[in-house]
Amino acid sequence: MIRRNRKDGHRKIKRAVEEEDSISSLPDVILQHILCFIPTKFAIRTSLLSKRWRHVWCDIPRISLDADICPGRCQPLGRPKTTADSINETLTRYTAPKTKDFYLKSTMKKNIPHINTWIKGAMSRNVENLSLNFFKFKTSKYTFPDSFYTDSFLKELKVSIFYTDMIPRGSVSWTSLKKFSLSYCRLSDESLATILSGCPVLQSLTLYFCNELRVLDLSNSSSLRTLRVDRNYSAPTPMQIVAPHIHCLKLMNSQLPCTLVDVSSLAEAKLDFWYGSLHGTEADSVRKMQELLEKLHNVEKLTLGENFLQILSLPKLRGLPFPVFNVQALKLETFLFEYVIPPGIERLLQNSHYLKRLTLHARTCKNEVGFRWSNSRRDAESKHVATFIELMFKSIKTLEKMVVRLKDCYLEARGFKEMVQTLPHNNNDNVSIVFSDTRYK
Repeated sequence: MIRRNRKDGHRKIKRAVEEEDSISSLPDVILQHILCFIPTKFAIRTSLLSKRWRHVWCDIPRISLDADICPGRCQPLGRPKTTADSINETLTRYTAPKTKDFYLKSTMKKNIPHINTWIKGAMSRNVENLSLNFFKFKTSKYTFPDSFYTDSFLKELKVSIFYTDMIPRGSVSWTSLKKFSLSYCRLSDESLATILSGCPVLQSLTLYFCNELRVLDLSNSSSLRTLRVDRNYSAPTPMQIVAPHIHCLKLMNSQLPCTLVDVSSLAEAKLDFWYGSLHGTEADSVRKMQELLEKLHNVEKLTLGENFLQILSLPKLRGLPFPVFNVQALKLETFLFEYVIPPGIERLLQNSHYLKRLTLHARTCKNEVGFRWSNSRRDAESKHVATFIELMFKSIKTLEKMVVRLKDCYLEARGFKEMVQTLPHNNNDNVSIVFSDTRYK
């Protein structure tokens, strides 16, 4: 009797759970939208929950395939193997007629014979956002299928293919592509020109460590608005940039000389070069930096990284004449500690006659000698920040708002406000000052 009651109780609990399973009662479209926020391998496992869930994942609009797990001795205990066969099986069961996002990662050369089949499978589903990460191939034998270069549905494309040649064998037709990111690829000027000629509506272009490029000519890309170039400091050749239509330029980790031939429409820029980028004679260094600064004088929003600010402060550049900048919003990313407030900042501010908003994104040095106790460090950091802000008030007469974001520091909001109140504002009493503590972010 007791056993029967227990069984009845279990049945009631099971029935109650099934009745309370409100998630399973949702329409497939909503369930598939939810499954898009978890890795595909976990979405597939939901097919084991019940008959209701058996085929739900098969039509999700986002799929992520990772063939990066090594079988054999390096396989983590309890982690399922991801092989080419398992990916082929997944794509066979995957029945979505249209895929919005398709992510494919593989770092094993033995998967190369399968790569094109997987890419063609994505293209056949009219994929809009395609991400291909073949980071460790290190081979020039792989070539994309011809169908890869002719797709009218692609809107966003990210390709990371480790030092492998990317050479279209015919024309390119990506008529809907708006965002294009290319990383670690051996790419000639001619190949990139062929690719860009088939992207009539391209709005954003990112080139990360594509070090073979010498002349980046974007004069025919009339819709391009954002350009980001990350160059390895060991790039063998300098680069010239011809981009008369772009509004936003980001040069990160770049090697000088990087010549801006035409950026006449530029409204926003972010620069941070490798600290050892300046080489050659002193006259050459001054000329290159002067030409670069002249090209930026009409920029309205400007962000300068700590390496670039230190370059401006080098002794051989201290006599460099600065142009008058039209910048209205300036962001400085730098270290703040004693004796290392770059003098280049002061000259930059003095020549920014229309500056209204200044953002200081600073880090303080954790390893300064003599600051074992937090009180000592707090006092030192307060002094450094106070010196910097006092310099701001002294140099800028048009400032309306200052945002101070400190990372890895001991100065808190209360101490910051007390410190600011003691500073001479030099008739800048109407400046709005905002403090942001990012120690725990």
